[in-house]
Amino acid sequence: MSDAAMNTESVKFGPVHLEPGVTRWNARTYMFSAFWTIGFLSFIGFLQNYVLRVHLNLPEDEIGRAVGTLSFVGEIAFIAVSPFFGSLSDKVGRRPIFALGFAWVGVGFFIYPLADSYGMLLLARGFLGIGSAALGGMMATVLSDYPQNRSRGIMAAMSGWSNGLGALFMIFLMSKLPSYFVGEGVSEQMAGTYTFWATTVLCMATAALAFKGLKAGKPGKSQDHKKVRVLIVEGAAAARNNPRIMLAYSESFIARGDLLMIGTFLSAWLIQAGMADGLAVPEATANAGRLGGLVQGVTLLWAPIFGIILDRFDRASVVIFAMALAVIGYAGIGLTADPTAPEALPALVMLGVGEFSAIMAGQALVAQEAPIDNRGAVLGLFAFCGALGLLALSLLGGHLFDSIGPGAPFLLVAGVNGIVLLLAIYVRRKTGYKSPGTR
Repeated sequence: MSDAAMNTESVKFGPVHLEPGVTRWNARTYMFSAFWTIGFLSFIGFLQNYVLRVHLNLPEDEIGRAVGTLSFVGEIAFIAVSPFFGSLSDKVGRRPIFALGFAWVGVGFFIYPLADSYGMLLLARGFLGIGSAALGGMMATVLSDYPQNRSRGIMAAMSGWSNGLGALFMIFLMSKLPSYFVGEGVSEQMAGTYTFWATTVLCMATAALAFKGLKAGKPGKSQDHKKVRVLIVEGAAAARNNPRIMLAYSESFIARGDLLMIGTFLSAWLIQAGMADGLAVPEATANAGRLGGLVQGVTLLWAPIFGIILDRFDRASVVIFAMALAVIGYAGIGLTADPTAPEALPALVMLGVGEFSAIMAGQALVAQEAPIDNRGAVLGLFAFCGALGLLALSLLGGHLFDSIGPGAPFLLVAGVNGIVLLLAIYVRRKTGYKSPGTR
C-alpha cells in the first residue's frame, strides 16, 4: 500500500510508530531536513572564524569577543522571531515555515562573505539568525508532531543520527573546501566566498525538497480564530501549570549554549591551536573540521543508546542523566591545555556525548508535555529559552575566551549545566514518576 493510501492510518517508519496521517515519505523528508538543519546551523559558527581571520584580518586576541558578539546579534534576531514562528506554525502549518527557513539561511550564506567590515558582518549574522529561528523551531516541532509518544525516544535518536551526520558532513568535509580552492589557485578570500556560495546552493535545494515532502497542514484543532499573541501567552502559561515544561525550558537555556560552545568556541580554539603550530588558516580550518567532526561523529554511536534510554525511563530522570554527562564533558575539555593533543581525545568524546544528550533530553521532555493544540507555541518558547541561553553565553563566553583563556567558556557552561541538574532533581522529586509512553 502506498504512503498516500495510508494517509489516515497509523504506519511505521522503521521502528517508529507514526501519528495517523503522517506518511513514511513525510518522515523520510523530516530526516533529510534534520540532516541539513544542524549541518547548516553548525557551519555558520564554524566558517565565520574563517571570515574573521581571512576576509577581515582580525587580530587573534580579538577573535573570542568577535565570535561572541556575532552569536549575540544572531540570537537577538532569533529571540525576536522564534516565538512568532512557533505560534505561526500552529496557524499555517510547519511545512512553509521549515522551507522558508532553509531558503532564508541560503540567502544569508550568500551575503555573509560579501561583508567588507565587521559592522556589515553583524548585519549579515542577524539576517542568518532569523532563518535559524525558523529551522531550529520547526525541527523540534515536527519531531514532536510525527511520532506517537511510545516511539518518541527512538525518533529522537534517529533525528539525532541525522543531525550528527549533517554536522559531520558540513564540518568534516565542507571545511576542507577553502583548502581545496586555494590548491586550485584561488585566493584565500575567494576560497571562503566560494565555500559559502556552495552552501547556498545546498540550502535552496533543501528548501524545495522540504516543501515537497513534509506533511501539509498542521496537527490539532484549528487555531485560525486565535491571534499569535494569544498563542505565545498560552505557551508561557503551560510552564506555569506544568513543572516539567518549566524544566524543559530551563534545559533548553543551556542546551543551545552547548551547541554554541562546539560550533563557535571549540572551532575557534581548534583553529587557533592549529595556527600556533604553524598551519595557514585554510589548513588550520581543515584540521579543526577533522577534530570537530570527531565530536559530532561520537553522537552517531551514542544516539541509538540514548534513544533507548529516552523510551525506557522517566524523561525528567533522563534530563538528570544528560545534565550529569554534560557537566563531565564540558569540564573535561575546559581543563584541557591543548584540544588538538592526543590526550584531549577522551574529553572531546565526552563533549560530544554530553552535547547530544542535553539537546535530545530536553526535546523529548517538552514534546511529551506540550499540549497538542498549542504545541507550536510551547516549542517556540522552548527555542526562545535556548536563544536566551545562547545570548548570555555568547557575550560572556567571548570575553572569557580572550581575557582568561579558550577553556574558560567551557567551564562556565559546565557550571550552568550543574545548576540545571539540581533543578531537574527537584522537579523529578516533586512530580514523581511518569511513564515515557504517556502524556
